[in-house]
Amino acid sequence: MTAIARFEVIPVHDGSLSEDIAQAVDALDEYDVSYELTATDTVVEAEDIDEVFDAVKAAHHAVDGDRIITSLEIDEYRSADQDAESRVESVASVLGREPKRPA
Repeated sequence: MTAIARFEVIPVHDGSLSEDIAQAVDALDEYDVSYELTATDTVVEAEDIDEVFDAVKAAHHAVDGDRIITSLEIDEYRSADQDAESRVESVASVLGREPKRPA
């Protein structure tokens, strides 16, 4: 069983969110998850769904502020192993190229 999730922690305030997001990402290091920060969210993977929930909860709590919005989407494949990298590679093999275009 493998769980892949995407989440975003959004502190509600004016100005840059970089410091807040860095606190959330830093909290993930305490958990048995792999992760990748993207421009709009963070992708996490774990063998155990509870580890995903615990890591995202820690990321949420790591951000200081009066109002924090966290959204979470989980894909748990219970009968097979999966990982984000192989899912991207699968699309790339169909496309015959990397599925991205540099800016």
